[in-house]
Amino acid sequence: MYRIIEVEDLVRVPPNLTRREIPDAIREVLLQRYKNHYYEKFGYVVDVIEVNPSSENRVILGDPNIYYKVRYKLLTFTLEPNEVFLGVVKDVVEYGAYVLIGPFEGLLHISQIAKEKFYFNREQKRLESKDKKKYIQPGDKVYVKVSTVSIKGVVANAKISLTMRGEGLGAVWWYEK
Repeated sequence: MYRIIEVEDLVRVPPNLTRREIPDAIREVLLQRYKNHYYEKFGYVVDVIEVNPSSENRVILGDPNIYYKVRYKLLTFTLEPNEVFLGVVKDVVEYGAYVLIGPFEGLLHISQIAKEKFYFNREQKRLESKDKKKYIQPGDKVYVKVSTVSIKGVVANAKISLTMRGEGLGAVWWYEK
């Protein structure tokens, strides 16, 4: 789920950014600090969307940086168990499919696609039911529900389990017919 988080902090602006407008310089520092990083407190930071520096700043003797008291907003993305998302199938392998959900990639195990049993079709590189009426392949849009989430430090190490078992879940084209 996307959220906007408001934060107040003291931001250090290095001398090489002091020629810019103050809000632009501060936003640059905040982008370097937060963007594309995962924080337990906020989630995955997508962008810094608003920067409001106060009129006060601090200079420390012997330190070339300028410190600004700033209120800013972060656009973040988090995953919680039981949330439903529209994702895109990135890849299909023998044991399931990798699905992109926002900036994350989750695993949809072959046993979690539907109530009926699915099989891996190596020639067409897709997962399909025995009667071949239902299948998923790379590029398909799918409704998935988050089963479990484990993110420790880096987003690349995230372990996200997904399911399509349940009412209204599955490939979008299944419901268009």
